[in-house]
Parts: sequence; C-alpha cells; structure tokens
Amino acid sequence: MCLGHHYSTTTSPALAEPAYAKEGCGSNDLVGRHQTVLKHFPTALSVDDFITRVEIALAGYGFTGDNTIAMSNLCRDESCMVLEDKIESVFGSCFSTHGLGGVLTCGVIGIKAGLSHSPVQGGKERYVFFTFPHIGIDSNGTVGAISRPNRAATSSACGALIACTGDLKKDGLEAASQVPGVHDPLEPEYSILKQRIARRLRHEGADSSKLDLVAVTKAAERTITSDLEFLIEKAVDPKKADYAVFSGVQIHNWAANLDDPSVPSLEFVGVGKSYVVVNGEKTYLDIHQVPALSPRQLKVLSTASLSDDASLTASSASGMVQEIPQSDLV
Repeated sequence: MCLGHHYSTTTSPALAEPAYAKEGCGSNDLVGRHQTVLKHFPTALSVDDFITRVEIALAGYGFTGDNTIAMSNLCRDESCMVLEDKIESVFGSCFSTHGLGGVLTCGVIGIKAGLSHSPVQGGKERYVFFTFPHIGIDSNGTVGAISRPNRAATSSACGALIACTGDLKKDGLEAASQVPGVHDPLEPEYSILKQRIARRLRHEGADSSKLDLVAVTKAAERTITSDLEFLIEKAVDPKKADYAVFSGVQIHNWAANLDDPSVPSLEFVGVGKSYVVVNGEKTYLDIHQVPALSPRQLKVLSTASLSDDASLTASSASGMVQEIPQSDLV
C-alpha cells in the first residue's frame, strides 16, 4: 500500500519539498495522494466526502438547506471558492466573513448581520458556521505550493500564513504579540492575523524557531475558531436559534501542472471542531463516523453539475476521494 511521501523539515517555510516519493505514489494515484495529505492533516477528508457527511449529520438535528443559513469564514483567496461552492450547493448562498488568512475582523455586528438573514421555520432560526484557513499541498507533495490557472510559475497558499511563518521565525513571538486591538493601518488584516497567531503560540509555549507552515496553519485554525466561538457567544441567542460549527483547514491538492490533463486536482478538508447546539444543548459530532457515500452515489450526485461523468473517484479506509474538475478551479 502507498504510504505517501516523507518531507524535509529544513526547507523554506514557503515550499517544503518532499525528500522522496515511494514507488506507486504517482500524482494521479488518488488514494496515495490522500495518504500524503493525511501525513500532515490526519483528519483530512475529500471535500465532497466532508460536505456530504456534514449534510447527513446535520439533517438528523433538523438543519436543511431550506431552513438554515450558512456563514462561511475562509481566506479571501479565489482558490478557496471551491469549498464555498460546495457549502452553497447544500445550504444556498453563504453570508461570508472572509479575511486574509481567514482572520475574523467583522466583529459582533458583522456576525449579527448574517444571522438576521436566516430563514425562520417554526419560529426558530438555524445557522451553520464554517471556518477554515487554507494551505496548498500540490500533487507532488510540496507543502505551500499551488498552481493557478493561466499562471506559468508555481504559486503559494496561503500567502498570508507563509508570510506569518517567516516573520514569526525571524522576529520571534514576543515582537508580534501586540496589545489586542492594535494594528497597522496599512496592513490591517495581516497585522491582526499575525498578532493573533503570535499571542496564541506564545500562550501555548511554542518555539518560534521550529515553526513551519503546517504548524502555523494549524495554529491559525485554533485561533480563528476560538475567535469565532467568542463572537457566537456574543451574537447568538440559543433560545431563539439552533446552530452548528465546523472548523478545520482547507487543503488544495491540485495538479502541480494544471496543463497536464492526466494529473487530477483534489481538494481536502482537515476536519477540526464539529458540533451542534440545539435548544441550548451542545452535541459534538464525529464526522468520520458518518458513513461515506459509495463511488456510484458520488458520481450520481456529480452529474447534476458536470457535463460528463468522467471525474475520477476512489475509496479507501480513510474515505472517498473525488477529482475536482479543472473548470471549478478557475
């Protein structure tokens, strides 16, 4: 069985090259590609697999696309729209609070604005919050790398978190841990993002000299999730509404060369917190325990949005993996 790639930990935080690739782990081996992602994000599910399990789990608690508004908090990067499109395919148009690197700057009023757009059914509102920073791990296993349509050179994701990684390693956590509320007027979102992550890592006792992009991305997810939960506490009335929260990391496992049609592009979600609050009672969800759809079921669903049924699909003990059509990456 393909076990993925091993990675050097001494390369640049921007693009961590794989040290070697085992035989059988080709870039178009969907299961092998999933295994490579799992080395860095052990809870990762293919994006279609994740969204399907979320929809099934939430249906059991009364959340549907007709009675729920989705609140999405992603990075501003256009590559993140793949995940937003998947969310909207279930819950309709999202209210977005997107920020650079996924940083939350909308405040309580911003959250309440979205909540006020919720459908009302049986006198109750329902919200589902999705919050995900993102990272590129391309088909060659290169961490931080992503190929963008119609750009010749390899690009990077997340650029803001790559910059944070470099700054925090160079300057240390203390230097970036500004007083809450203080920010650079020329770089408001980036300065807030960096100081929020720095304060979190300092509190956790992290060694800034040992940081890499994966560690900083995971720290961003923990930080932004805590910030979201704080805003939810201030904005949501559990007597009036039920809600759900799904956090994690969006992972772009796209073809290293988008001009090569033989290499599929994949998209994953590293699953973080998952829970519902119904009638004021919180229930944690184990999305991995929700049965995955079969390859046939995923293909039946995909025909609603694809012109043909040629997308690659594979299954393993880790879950379902499905190709993202290149037209969806633009």
